[in-house]
Amino acid sequence: MHSITTRRLTTVAVAGATALAVLTPAASASAPAHDAVAKLPAKLTVKSYTAYLKAQKTPEAKQTLRSFSALPAAKQSRFVGHLQNGKIYASLFRQLKGDLNRPLRTVTSYNQDVKFVHVVAPRKSKGAVSVAYTATETIFGIPVTSEKLTLHYKIAGGKVQRGARAVAGVTNVNAAVAIKGGAVKVAVKGIARADVTWKATPRVRSVGKPVLKDQAVTGHVNTWTASVIHG
Repeated sequence: MHSITTRRLTTVAVAGATALAVLTPAASASAPAHDAVAKLPAKLTVKSYTAYLKAQKTPEAKQTLRSFSALPAAKQSRFVGHLQNGKIYASLFRQLKGDLNRPLRTVTSYNQDVKFVHVVAPRKSKGAVSVAYTATETIFGIPVTSEKLTLHYKIAGGKVQRGARAVAGVTNVNAAVAIKGGAVKVAVKGIARADVTWKATPRVRSVGKPVLKDQAVTGHVNTWTASVIHG
């Protein structure tokens, strides 16, 4: 399970690293960390963000480019400003709970332009259960980052069984930060639980410091919980 998850996360990280070349030359592997930070671009611009999206080969980047290009110039400028505002991603925080027979979608606003969309999709069939939790940041309704954690487990005799597994993945079209997930941890102690820590690393100096977020999903016989909190 871990090898599958690692491969998925590595693919995302490599894609982000390739796209970063549009913004800044790669730093030497032997260079001190502060030198690498100093070599980052000062900020993201409409021009550099457009170039970043054009360099991507993913369907998400192509759709974002179309949506971003359709915005008026003033909104494009605000959009790019929100991308590199480190306080926005740092504010991502939500704790949810519900029943396995009922999906949930909730939206919280950071400001009039930026919203966080939280979707929990539980499924239960013949003792097999999955709970998928996706947290997405949108700007003017356009998705820019999306972290998803899916927990799979089984129920027998009214109890959660051992052998639960989980998969995590991230979609990121924010050129101002690189988002990478750590190892997905799974445990069963009366309930099934999956955890993953996301690290958002600045690609431009205007973002500020790196940010950690812990995403978790738990599942029981009839209920679930989902959260994303400060790491």
